[in-house]
Amino acid sequence: MPQSHLDQKLLKKLAEKIGKPVQYAREQISKRASRQAISAEAAQILWAKEFGLGTAHFQRSLPPHVQDQILNNRPQVPTKQTNASQLLSRTKSSTKPRLETSLRLTIELLLSDKELKERCADLLKARSKFDRVFREATTVLDHRLKILGNVKTRMNPIDLTGKVLNSNPTRALLVVSDDGDQQEGLYSLCKGLFLAFRNPAHHHLSDKVTREDALRFCGFVDLVLAILAQARKNPTV
Repeated sequence: MPQSHLDQKLLKKLAEKIGKPVQYAREQISKRASRQAISAEAAQILWAKEFGLGTAHFQRSLPPHVQDQILNNRPQVPTKQTNASQLLSRTKSSTKPRLETSLRLTIELLLSDKELKERCADLLKARSKFDRVFREATTVLDHRLKILGNVKTRMNPIDLTGKVLNSNPTRALLVVSDDGDQQEGLYSLCKGLFLAFRNPAHHHLSDKVTREDALRFCGFVDLVLAILAQARKNPTV
């Protein structure tokens, strides 16, 4: 990833406008660049224009592709009656619907399993406590193994995985593949999901889990559920 070269004087002016430290302004520029899929330099110019700050000298020093990124975006220019706090508030409020729409589309694209989507979508759209997604997603996987394996008795997830997805296809309730390595692979994946993610999430609370972590995890569980849906029941067990 190329290193960004922000204009330091402009960075200080932005920090003064929003009443925050320079490091905070730098982080906001990085987030804006990520959301808009543009360079940090372009994001800085566009944000500065929203506050009516002069950017011509810095903008002229930027390479053509960054110039194009700036020209292809139309920043909101403040009027004389618009103060910095009003503009910052307006920017946040206008960004929120776009983020919500983007998140909704991401969830729709990432998750194909109906039950997983219904139980995790609201948690993924929340503002925090994303460790709940890990608990719910692994519970969906646990429940699905019971349903597909027609297991009626109470079993802990590790024993359940061993019974339903035995690494030996001839002993498994669900056969993913007659190839022993592939059968063992999915068995190990499910067992690993429960050991590495379900157990900690069910016994401890964590505020360190990010939305991105939760989205990636849900996507992986969705893939596992799709593979299970294609498995066949073993009539000999």
